Amino acid sequence: MENGTTVNTVVETTKSYLTNIVGAVAILIIGFALGILVKKVLYKILHEIELNNVMAKVGIRYDLAKWVSSILSYIIYLVTIVMFLDQLGLRSIVLYIIVGAVLMIIILTVLVGVKDIIPNFVAWFLLQRKGKIKEGKHIEIKEISGMVEKVGYLETEIKTERGDTLYVPNNLFIKSKFWVKK
Repeated sequence: MENGTTVNTVVETTKSYLTNIVGAVAILIIGFALGILVKKVLYKILHEIELNNVMAKVGIRYDLAKWVSSILSYIIYLVTIVMFLDQLGLRSIVLYIIVGAVLMIIILTVLVGVKDIIPNFVAWFLLQRKGKIKEGKHIEIKEISGMVEKVGYLETEIKTERGDTLYVPNNLFIKSKFWVKK
């Protein structure tokens, strides 16, 4: 009788583990498929409302539609992995490691992305306060010479005598000597 009980216990335990593993794999497949689907659909929506064109008008020239859709899909992937680990009963310590690594990557990405934006925005603010660089003024800075077309939040458009348009980061005006011709 004892062997029958042991065999039943082993069979029930194996069924339980297999059920958990099958459920975890199903969660993983559905979650990753959902992440891919959300990324593609959100990108199409943001592309249709021309988010990149709107942001370009305020001086931000990044592919924000792609960036936002990718971040949302990564969040879905992270939630999927957490649910997968929870189904397997491994959530606590692995979750802390994964969340810590993801937060570290996000923080480093933001810092690297912002390292150029903040100095250029501060330089734009200082240029606006001084009022030296305005549209229609002819300026020279380093090897660049031309007419100011537009002073944006992050960069200044300069049209050269040859008709080329150059995009000069605003912080270059703070770091370098420049001349404004009258």
